[in-house]
Amino acid sequence: MRWYVMLHRNPQWIETMLDKEQKGELLNPLQQSLGQQPEPFEFYVPYLYMRPDASDEIRRIFHHFVFIRASERRIQELVSSDWNSLTRLRLVHYRSRAGSQITISDLEYQQLHDIMYNSQLKVFFGVPTASVREMEVGSKVMLRIKNWENHPGIIERIRLRKDGVSIRVSFNFLGRTKSVTFDDLHDGDISYADDNTEQLISGDLIRNFEQEVAIVLGHWFEKSSAEKKLQYVIRLRRLYTYADIQIDEDDDRRRFTSLMLICATLLMQNEACQHYCTQLLQWLSLGNTSDFSAPDAQSVAFDDADRIASMTFTDAYMMLALFVCTRNPHLRDAVKAYRKQHPDCPDIIGTFINKVRDIRTTKPRKPAKS
Repeated sequence: MRWYVMLHRNPQWIETMLDKEQKGELLNPLQQSLGQQPEPFEFYVPYLYMRPDASDEIRRIFHHFVFIRASERRIQELVSSDWNSLTRLRLVHYRSRAGSQITISDLEYQQLHDIMYNSQLKVFFGVPTASVREMEVGSKVMLRIKNWENHPGIIERIRLRKDGVSIRVSFNFLGRTKSVTFDDLHDGDISYADDNTEQLISGDLIRNFEQEVAIVLGHWFEKSSAEKKLQYVIRLRRLYTYADIQIDEDDDRRRFTSLMLICATLLMQNEACQHYCTQLLQWLSLGNTSDFSAPDAQSVAFDDADRIASMTFTDAYMMLALFVCTRNPHLRDAVKAYRKQHPDCPDIIGTFINKVRDIRTTKPRKPAKS
């Protein structure tokens, strides 16, 4: 007798049928007249008994699962029964990638039962510490599950929300790959092995990245030793590893894309620069990158007072990033004019203007003759 891991897409229906099987209500008339009794078995349909506060992701993972403790012969009887064979949605074995049936011991079942009921999945990185840091797509993590072994997983997606960080982790669950999302993560929810790594994800992510980018920009264009330059490159590469973070808020996403454009520009990632430029141009409605140095009818009139008056803080932010990439002086001049008209705008605009003041600009091309 072992616990067989089964699947069925309708939890309510399969529980009803298994309950009838247990009570002998599905025996045929001949079997009933002979006084036959069905071979006993136990079953559990986790989806029906989850806590009200279980996450949607946990519910989705366990929605189809059915656990049946029975002999191999009894399992075969259930699978081949008329009520199962003649229905569109059938009770089937949960199989590993290799195609083998999955069975678990009583101890494993009890541990799983606690997980399914309590939804106590936690994630940690290496030796537990106290901060959320070093998180990037592709990172290997461990799922810490109460009374169960630690399961390795890989981060599939990172999303930043106002109420915290959300990550999606894939891991091997009973022979197959499953994914689970951990929402609203803060300090202490995720821990990492490297205590000396500077925190980027914890707290205000955008502000943390702004500070890092400002430091690098402040020294990047000055004459420095090769060793010091390498330190800045390492710093930039670390920032750039977070490029796949997904951010929900529109303004925060545009600011983060601007910061990634600066990183990609300094690291000479040309394809990435083109990608980020295209995104920022679409948000700014500025047209094509080729327009930046062409003062023709299609280029933006950066000295247009109405245009500058209608700019927002986020517009100015994106223009500064585009300036770092394109070296078009009109972009920097527009941001300076915006700041002059909006002295109460966030200090980061003034900080970035100060950091890029020594960047050599490109000479605007003359419009092509028709």
